[in-house]
Amino acid sequence: MRLLISIIDWEYPPSKEEVQPMVWDLKNQNTLLSLILAYGNGVILELRAEGESEDIIDALRGIATGTGSSSKIELSEEEKQSLWLYQEGDDCYRQPMSSGGYTFMNPKPQPQKFIE
Repeated sequence: MRLLISIIDWEYPPSKEEVQPMVWDLKNQNTLLSLILAYGNGVILELRAEGESEDIIDALRGIATGTGSSSKIELSEEEKQSLWLYQEGDDCYRQPMSSGGYTFMNPKPQPQKFIE
């Protein structure tokens, strides 16, 4: 139940290079709670995730659309150019907030990225 997540919360760092993906294991209750609280508190500016399996991608989608009240969107060309974490082919969701609230997820499982 692992995700590879890049997240920008609260404010953008000085450079894109400072945003590095980390493995989040949602079997760990503290990790799961952190993710739920980030969505519930509306602190995510951008989040991009790749999942180990279809189940974990569906779980993140459920958190984003449930707790985060996100809706699936189509990005404008301007958004595609200006958002830091978006990658072509990602499913895109947005929380109902004035700025930020973007979630991008690769809809295809990427188990090869989780080989230990």
